[in-house]
Amino acid sequence: MATVFIPAVLRPLVGGVSTVEASGDVLRDVLADLDRQHPGILDRIVENGAFRPEVFVAIGSEEAFGLDAPVPAGAEVHILPAIAGGSEGAERKAG
Repeated sequence: MATVFIPAVLRPLVGGVSTVEASGDVLRDVLADLDRQHPGILDRIVENGAFRPEVFVAIGSEEAFGLDAPVPAGAEVHILPAIAGGSEGAERKAG
């Protein structure tokens, strides 16, 4: 079983809670179990077999690079809104 951390923007889909327990050996299975428990959430995380561009997923402290990433028993899965921007945008504005 993994503990899935839900970002505030998705919490209305899971009854307002910040974490949900879900099972699976790989991320695809964990997210499928999450969607089984809370139908519709998977479509907000995955699109066309990959993470949506506005979503970042980590297993523990490591970025998950796909849905086949292994999820060890007791792992923490973090679903986060991706953050865009940085110095490149600042350079264009300054420039």
